[in-house]
Amino acid sequence: MNQETKKGDTKAALMRAAERLFAERGLGGVSVRDITLAAGARNQSALHYHFGSMDELIKEVFAHRYRSIEESRLKRLSEMDVEGTAVDIGRLMEAAVGPLFEACLEEDGRLYARFCVQLTTDPRFDLVQLVRITGMASAMHMRDRISAALAELPEDVLRTRQRRLFKISIILMADYAGLIEADNAPPLDVATREAASTLAGFLLAPCPVEPT
Repeated sequence: MNQETKKGDTKAALMRAAERLFAERGLGGVSVRDITLAAGARNQSALHYHFGSMDELIKEVFAHRYRSIEESRLKRLSEMDVEGTAVDIGRLMEAAVGPLFEACLEEDGRLYARFCVQLTTDPRFDLVQLVRITGMASAMHMRDRISAALAELPEDVLRTRQRRLFKISIILMADYAGLIEADNAPPLDVATREAASTLAGFLLAPCPVEPT
C-alpha cells in the first residue's frame, strides 16, 4: 500500500467515524480525540492534517454522501424533461425527496439523516449555503423550476419558502429513517409520495394577507 492510498484510507475512516459519532451524540458532543480514536488514526493531528478544522470536517461529511443524492436527483429531473410534461410541483417534490428517502434504506443513510438534522439546528452552519458552495446543480434546477411554477407568489415569500424547503426535507428524511429503524415504515414509494405531498402543500399554501 503506497503513501497516497494510506492517506485516502485515513481520511475516509475519519469521515465515517465522524458521521456516526455526530449522528449519535450531536455536533457539540464529539471531540477530535473521539473521532481519531474511532477512526483508528495514530494521532489526533490526523483530523487537522486532512481537514484543517472540525468545522471543515463537518462540511465534508455533509458533501460526501450528498453527492450521490445529487446524482440521483439530477437523473430524476432528466427523466421528467424527457417525458416533456408540464412542471408539476408534486412531481418535482418527489424528485427532490425521493433520493433522500432511498438513502435511508441503508444504515449509513440513516446515520446521515440524523447527522443532517444536527446541521439544521446548529447556528454555525447554513444548510442552504452548504449546498450552494458544494456546487450542487440539482438544487439550482429545483429552484428555477419551482420559481417558474409559482411565479404568482411574491418574490420574498417564494424565496423564504424555497430556503426552508430543504430543511423540511431533511426533517422528513430523518423521520423516515426513524420509522425504518422502528420497523414501522411504509414502503418507499408510499413514503416518498406522502412526503412530496407535504412539501408541495407547503409551497402552495396561500400567501399571507398583509394587514391594512
